[in-house]
Amino acid sequence: MEEFKLTDLEKVGPTTLIKLNKAGIFSPLDVVIRGAKEFERVSGLSSDMCSKHLVTMKRLLSEAGNDIEVKDLKQLRALRQRQVRVPMKVEELDEMLKGGIETQSLYEIYGDEGCGKTQFSLTAMSEMLGAGHGVLMLDCEGTFDEERFDEICTTRNIKYDEDKLGYHMYGDASDLLRGIQNMTEELLERDIRFVVIDGLVGLLRMANKGRGELADRQQELKDYLKYLRNWSILFNIGVIITNQVTANPDPFGAKTKPIGGHVLGHYVKYIMQISKGMKNNRTVRMIKSPKSPAGDYGCFVNEEGLSTFENLTKKMKDDRMKLVGVENTQGLIKKDLLLDIEEETD
Repeated sequence: MEEFKLTDLEKVGPTTLIKLNKAGIFSPLDVVIRGAKEFERVSGLSSDMCSKHLVTMKRLLSEAGNDIEVKDLKQLRALRQRQVRVPMKVEELDEMLKGGIETQSLYEIYGDEGCGKTQFSLTAMSEMLGAGHGVLMLDCEGTFDEERFDEICTTRNIKYDEDKLGYHMYGDASDLLRGIQNMTEELLERDIRFVVIDGLVGLLRMANKGRGELADRQQELKDYLKYLRNWSILFNIGVIITNQVTANPDPFGAKTKPIGGHVLGHYVKYIMQISKGMKNNRTVRMIKSPKSPAGDYGCFVNEEGLSTFENLTKKMKDDRMKLVGVENTQGLIKKDLLLDIEEETD
């Protein structure tokens, strides 16, 4: 497949090739990801000709071991054998996820501002990099904090190759779409296995404000999700999308709901909601999963990102021992603080 050129296709000459390259289409892989309609729009070729070429390029990809269409159980089993799963090292979450975050899947994580969506993403990213996988962060909110990420990695004793971590920040929806369309080379060069998109739907919402533009926004969201779904299969990638919430007018439903309507829910394989509890406690609710029943799983936010309650108890006991040591060596008694720790660990 590496020797195949787009100009080998019928009626794709130098002029058409320039059009395709300007649109970020350089290989059969790019054409398959874009689809027949996009190929037709950019190339100016007839619909029948584009459909014919798409069949040819899918065949080439299949021969190279990259199937985007699964036609039988044998192909499905072969596809699943390539799947990678990375534990988050948070016992409750790994139980909920049946072993961790997996490739060939799209995840939606939603919740109120400050609930822990980004902490979930950073925790997952740290473990993915620690396992030697390439990770790509697409920051649509400008909230990526490198110091916080370094703290999580340091606390978890994770060292990683910086060349494995890609980062892009986008403030415009059209720039993000072009970035996604032209990202094939980076995905391959960095051997990316996981992509995190922080605030995708919110960026689209800013670009298409008002109910009158809802249809345009939903269609645009479908375009993004189509690329991401094709990525996940062709490149064996897991995609985490964080999402904001809006008020739910349904008096019999939850107070809030994720933005993006049902479009996002149709494309993603897993949906999780994160809610704040007392202090740093968090509840992660599995809303949609082919493997796990709906349910609530507890964790908390600390220097590890998201962590288990077992680790919280251990840390409090360690802190208590340090205080006892201070009391023994300096004659200082902090009964009120020790009492707080005892109550928390009981």
